[in-house]
Amino acid sequence: FGHARGAFTGAVSNREGLFQAAEGGTLFLDEIGDMPAPLQVKLLRVLQERKVRPLGSNRDIDIDVRIISATHRDLPKAMARGEFREDLYYRLNVVSLKIPALAERTEDIPLLANHLLRQAAERHKPFVRAFSTDAMKRLMTASWPGNVRQLVNVIEQCVALTSSPVISDALVEQALEGENTALPTFVEARNQFELNYLRKLLQITKGNVTH
Repeated sequence: FGHARGAFTGAVSNREGLFQAAEGGTLFLDEIGDMPAPLQVKLLRVLQERKVRPLGSNRDIDIDVRIISATHRDLPKAMARGEFREDLYYRLNVVSLKIPALAERTEDIPLLANHLLRQAAERHKPFVRAFSTDAMKRLMTASWPGNVRQLVNVIEQCVALTSSPVISDALVEQALEGENTALPTFVEARNQFELNYLRKLLQITKGNVTH
């Protein structure tokens, strides 16, 4: 939503919100199911009125933005538990695409894994060429609770650790076991920071982010 200069301690200048930055384009809201309840109200109002008001401002700003959202959660169940607003759900759910979990589409794993391996190798170790047969079998039988993001992390670790052009089964096993204690990726850490920032901002302003 952005904020105006002086809206709160540390707001030394105007800050354009994501809706303004995406004007005339598309805004992707990832993990919409984890959005705090007060922020759900603000988002619903933006979708209904097609306007935003930055924190600390007395002026509404018209917006023209296409919204695409995603979540790993079962939103109908979240609505039944009172964790997600029904009216927001129907505002967002104009066209719905359900993507099966990675473990449910094992036939896609070789194509995805080889594509991700090429990308990682180009960035870090161009001599890395392929997975061993056993390594690919392990990738195809893993449970993948983190879906494609976890697959990306595992392959990045394998490329970082290998000294061979072929990724071994042992290296894949090591990377999978290390997932439980691995640091989050930069993108994951940034997303978590933004979520924590929004929650803190809602606490400071008592939910008064926009009107």
